[in-house]
Amino acid sequence: MSIPDDVIKQPTEVNTENMEVDIPIHDIPANKEVEQVSIISENSTKPPPFKRRKGDDEPKEPLTEVILRRLTKMKEGDTVMLKLPSDAIKVVTIEKNGLIQLGKYGSFPSSQLIDLHYDITYEIIGGSFTSSSSSSSSTSRNSTPLPFLNEEINNKKDKKGKGKSKENDSKSNPGWKNILRPLKRQNVVEAVIDDITETNEHIHDLPEIEKQTLSHEEIAELKLNGMSVEEIIKKQEEAHEKFKLKTEFSKEKWRRRKEKKFSTTVHPLSPSIPNILSHYSERSPTSILHLRMDTLSQILNMSNIRPGGRYLVVDDTSGLVTSAILERIGAKGKILLFTNSDSPPAWGVLQTMNISERELECVKWLNWMEAQEDYERPPPPPEDDNAKPAKVAQRLRKHNAQVAELNATRDELHLGGWDGLIIASTLSPISILSFLTQYLIGSAQLVVYSPYQQILVELLNWSKKDPNYLNDTLSESWERTYQVLPGRTHPMMNTSSTGGYLWSAIRVHPSKYQPDSHFRSKRRKTGNGKSSNKVIEDDNLQKDNEEIQIQVNKKNDIVEVEAEIQNTEGEVIYNLFQ
Repeated sequence: MSIPDDVIKQPTEVNTENMEVDIPIHDIPANKEVEQVSIISENSTKPPPFKRRKGDDEPKEPLTEVILRRLTKMKEGDTVMLKLPSDAIKVVTIEKNGLIQLGKYGSFPSSQLIDLHYDITYEIIGGSFTSSSSSSSSTSRNSTPLPFLNEEINNKKDKKGKGKSKENDSKSNPGWKNILRPLKRQNVVEAVIDDITETNEHIHDLPEIEKQTLSHEEIAELKLNGMSVEEIIKKQEEAHEKFKLKTEFSKEKWRRRKEKKFSTTVHPLSPSIPNILSHYSERSPTSILHLRMDTLSQILNMSNIRPGGRYLVVDDTSGLVTSAILERIGAKGKILLFTNSDSPPAWGVLQTMNISERELECVKWLNWMEAQEDYERPPPPPEDDNAKPAKVAQRLRKHNAQVAELNATRDELHLGGWDGLIIASTLSPISILSFLTQYLIGSAQLVVYSPYQQILVELLNWSKKDPNYLNDTLSESWERTYQVLPGRTHPMMNTSSTGGYLWSAIRVHPSKYQPDSHFRSKRRKTGNGKSSNKVIEDDNLQKDNEEIQIQVNKKNDIVEVEAEIQNTEGEVIYNLFQ
């Protein structure tokens, strides 16, 4: 029996030059199209094929809405700073199935924070609490139900244990039943100083233990009975013998102090620059080079940061300066960062601010070595002979994409036209300015921050001799925090000694043209009555083979200087007075 020719399968042919696989036509059904798969070879410079990601055709949300939502509402995966009643700040991450424990202030499910607003004080209450019982005295503001008290007792027993425990993940933990509810705002005490008749002259300062009107056992018993924090504070006021002798301001301070001790509230802080800076200043000031809020505002002002601007940034403040610039430009512009590492910098401030990928599209980075104009990226390591062609092609595509992105960033730097240079680093500012100033446009702003004055003094002496910098100055800001309340406005007792120092200048392009004022005649009196002819050579005025000859003639004890320029043949090519 003979086999038809159209049924015989032909062998597969491989083209080694273009690395393209030819698929036999007889193996493909007639109703399907032929798709040609190409593999990039090592010597190929063809860029990888563009693949449209899912959702690219869909209209994107306005960037302003993305930024506004990031600063107003919490969502799953966000890093949130919780301000406790003791004014301490605890940084947590919102997880759908997580439990946030705050020590003596209780705990609550992490999912309770989802879709809540920032900068609002929330009260931690038991899960059995309902809105219908909110009017009763036992469930008023800052109530402490029995499950919450049991949880507080368990936290005290396990105080030495740190990290996540099995009890946190167990649904039997009483904290899973707690919920968050917005706390009503309290009225500020408004008192007129002239109407105050009480004084503190009959009140003696006693140790904190003797000031306690109720014992810990009595307070625990009141909590077991379901008494709220306000009622507990009221009980302490009644037991305080000399409470009525206090002034209204002193009474308010006493109540605030008790609320910080017994309240179970949290206050999520919005991920804004002032809140982030305040948190890092107390937690780790060295990581942000002791940068202060007033100094940071001066940096943004002197640098003329605006939407649509293009800026070069050298940041060693954990990303604080970069985040401030990114927030000021509204993610509309370009920021090019320089780092010492070979990998993208992992800055804690950018993570704490929950900045999205869309906002980071305008931020690029380069290594100092990659920023050099004569830099060449080394080729990829040789592949194993036994490696699969598909994996080899995948690695080559990834390498080619990285090289293309790197070259695009380098070309953007070397083309110049940048609007400013901001430096907040421990590196030598003179070396950085010498390298990056050439890429700035005219009238670009340059700002250098340093916590040490001597470094910027040396920079100022160096910049005064360089014609590329104009109006270079060295400044220091000063800040004093004030308490502003009705009838009790005063400066705070404690403040920081310094917020660092700033060097600022304007980039100019010096002209090569020498104006006539450089050759202007000079007249001076001399005590010598003899006339003389002198030839004075000036290194700054010599050009190639040209010489400047100055003739000196004596007239009434006044010397007139006539300048003319002659070439090597003795011909006059320029005379100042002609």
